[in-house]
Amino acid sequence: MKVRVASAGTGKTASLVLRYLELISSGTPLRRIAGVTFTRKAADELRVRVGAAIEEVLATGRHLDFQAPEGSQAAFLEAAREITGATLSTIHGFMGQCLRLAAPLLRLDPDFSMLGDWEALALFEEEWNTLRYLAQDPGHLLFGEATDDLTEPLLHLFSRRSLAEVFEPAEGESNQRLLRVYAAVYAAYEARLGANLLSPSELERRALELTRHPHALERVLERVRVLLVDEYQDVNPLQGAFFQALERAGLDLEIVGDPKQSIYAFRNADVAVFRTALREGELQPPLTRTYRHSQVLVRFLNRLTKQMAIQGWGIGLSEAPPVEGVRPDKGRMEVHWVVGEWPMDVLRKREAQVLAQRLAELRGPLDYNQMAVLVRSYQSVRFLEEAFEAAQIPYVMLQGRGYYERQEVRDLYHTLRAALDPQGLSLAVFLRSPFGQHTEEGPLKPLELAQIEQVLQSSAPLQALEHRWPSVYERLRRIQTCLRTSAPLEVLKFLIREPLMASRAYPEFLEPRARENVDALLFYFAPRPPENLEGLLERLQMLSRQADAGDVPQSGEGVQILTIHRAKGLEWPLVAVFDLGRRNTHQAQPLYLSEGPESAQGRLRQWVALPDTPQFEAFRAQVKQKEEEESYRLFYVAASRARDTLLLTASASNGQPEGWGRVLEALRLGPNRPSLHQPDLRLQTWPFQPVQEAPVFRPPEPLPTSAWVAARFETEPFPPLFSPSAYKRQEAEPLPLPDPEEGETLPGRARAIGTLVHYAIGQNWRPDNPAHLANLEAQEVMFPYDPDERAGIMDEVKALLQSYQGLLGTQLPWPRDEDYPEFAIALPLGTTVWQGVIDRLYRVGEQWYLEDYKTDQETRPEQYYFQLGVYLAAVRQAWQIEPEVRLVYLRFGEVIRLEKTFLEAALNEIRPSEKRNGFT
Repeated sequence: MKVRVASAGTGKTASLVLRYLELISSGTPLRRIAGVTFTRKAADELRVRVGAAIEEVLATGRHLDFQAPEGSQAAFLEAAREITGATLSTIHGFMGQCLRLAAPLLRLDPDFSMLGDWEALALFEEEWNTLRYLAQDPGHLLFGEATDDLTEPLLHLFSRRSLAEVFEPAEGESNQRLLRVYAAVYAAYEARLGANLLSPSELERRALELTRHPHALERVLERVRVLLVDEYQDVNPLQGAFFQALERAGLDLEIVGDPKQSIYAFRNADVAVFRTALREGELQPPLTRTYRHSQVLVRFLNRLTKQMAIQGWGIGLSEAPPVEGVRPDKGRMEVHWVVGEWPMDVLRKREAQVLAQRLAELRGPLDYNQMAVLVRSYQSVRFLEEAFEAAQIPYVMLQGRGYYERQEVRDLYHTLRAALDPQGLSLAVFLRSPFGQHTEEGPLKPLELAQIEQVLQSSAPLQALEHRWPSVYERLRRIQTCLRTSAPLEVLKFLIREPLMASRAYPEFLEPRARENVDALLFYFAPRPPENLEGLLERLQMLSRQADAGDVPQSGEGVQILTIHRAKGLEWPLVAVFDLGRRNTHQAQPLYLSEGPESAQGRLRQWVALPDTPQFEAFRAQVKQKEEEESYRLFYVAASRARDTLLLTASASNGQPEGWGRVLEALRLGPNRPSLHQPDLRLQTWPFQPVQEAPVFRPPEPLPTSAWVAARFETEPFPPLFSPSAYKRQEAEPLPLPDPEEGETLPGRARAIGTLVHYAIGQNWRPDNPAHLANLEAQEVMFPYDPDERAGIMDEVKALLQSYQGLLGTQLPWPRDEDYPEFAIALPLGTTVWQGVIDRLYRVGEQWYLEDYKTDQETRPEQYYFQLGVYLAAVRQAWQIEPEVRLVYLRFGEVIRLEKTFLEAALNEIRPSEKRNGFT
């Protein structure tokens, strides 16, 4: 294995292109050379540059320092024909090609498909939920072990599976239990993927398996003679093991990379893989001529890497060879400190203002769109945005965070949810969004929080919405109609494009960045439209878990603001790195991993430790140390993005530098150094004192208070639409909003029995009719129950219906001259409309009967006086009849006639409060 270190700007890609030309001229066909790099964009660029170099050699006989030898023209003509089909791809792309060559030998479908990491995580989580449910059975092998507390550790361990082939438990029973459960879930996950579906990590595992299969490995070596790998510092342990296995099998492997730029540990990259290659491989002369940086920046970067190596800040001395600049430009560097005895956020605000001022002063030879400001944390961006807007400096965010959690995307998500099921959180978000704006009181205006709360607290939110804000209700109805008649993608287009709000479409209420995000949502789903709306909503939920899903890059001119990770591989004439004083922070993990020796079978291993196990703290310390080292390498990546001018700004509270500020102090560029104002170097400290706030104006004497100021309208006793049964259950108080993702509340057994009995009586169904009983058992209210529970419920329902049949013709008159089952009523009383359903209203001869059927376990008629009083008053008012009011207790076969005076008294209990509000 040949290994070469190439620092930032020293032409790694150019060196690879030259190596291609050397191999072709020495007789290695292009089709037998594989070029591998980290991203598809880099792979495409490499293909273009190799093709251009071949064409240049054919035209001139040379490219850069390469001179084509005599007699090599035929080889380059052949390479020119092969360039479009040459193997120039990502690591995963190369692994996929290798697997397809020998797929049947590895029990794979040669036409296997790839799925994303987030989709793989979703499948794994589904298998975990399934196992957790099955393990509730005492006979299950993992009974008592697959508990809810393992969810977060399992998902974290799954996301780290590219670090090792085998996870081993560190000391502690809980670690062993975790890995027993993980093995079961992962086995189910692999079975679900089958032979035709792979995620990136499973692709790596299968590729490593290929290297242990002699016939499969032979097929790869027949096709590829030389493998060139770029950006080797970014490979993970499984990828590194795959490349090392190919090299041991006889493949010529040449790698190039820069340990100083290893910054992707969160993607499971491990700089130790490159360091192993440095120790064990054939070290080539490093690339030490930088074509990117001005002279000042070359000196600074050399000082920086040397100091980092001396201090042990993420790199070693062999990984930091000094470089020389090729460009004659002198360049410029500035370091600005803001200091004061104030909290860091106060100082950062001033720091952003200083940076904005310097960018405005440096504008002239450079346009704003030739400037970039890099941050290590999105928490720093708000200070820049505020300062740039105040200074009227145009800027664009090249990449934000949490695109699928942006408000505009969540508005659309919850609007679709509310159209499916108008209640709870989704209905609240819909009403709070632009879709909830109404025109009832003139111009389009949003609902206030109190108005939204009024709808949500209603027992019938849709009816309340229709009664008070019909324009919003009609808008929701239109969305529901579209939902029933159109494909999911068309529904999404309807929400975004249709002028639903007073001839205005949803994007018209958004800022430019938000509008671009909404457009991008359509572009994302257009090539892969979901089959149903639930699939669309589920995909949005899954996408929201992507930590690296950011805003759509903005168009336009201005200073570009982005994170350092996003800036990797890019460069600008002027780069500013903001907020160097931010401390390194460690995000706590549910478990920690530590490298272990390879197993007897040569498989990579990692040891796993959960909290409260003996090795947890030691493993955590190792991880924190690696994160600290990587943070310093991140600083090098940031500083090396500039071509001509580099601006570094930092804040120090009480004169104590933190974070990367310690690096500047070690380089004698700290806040306590004398200021420098040289043509190519500026060091300045800005002592900060916040401006004193102006005194608040106070009128000499307050105006006299009007008599009506203390007047208050009393709150209404009940919602506009209410149920007498809800009043009986004392449900007038607002309930907490349910989480729509948790599903509906399961009905209790008594509620299920009551629902089925009332439905059967209303349909005149008999307990001795098998078809009637089968229909009852198929009702939705029975879905949550298992077969044994359903059988018990049906036995009880059948007994209650038999009791009812026994009463017919004896205590309950039969036949009847007029019969109205499930008779709906609405009774206006004061500010409330009382709405309910009478179980039975019927006439025999001249006598009317109003009956309510009860499946209660005890007879307490007084509980129902108010409810039946409402029913009686409604019937009197609507039909001018005087029915006999009766409660029918089916469990006891008892019919109780109620005195109307008791019912009227219960009804009158609410009237005094209504009279106080001006009602009679």
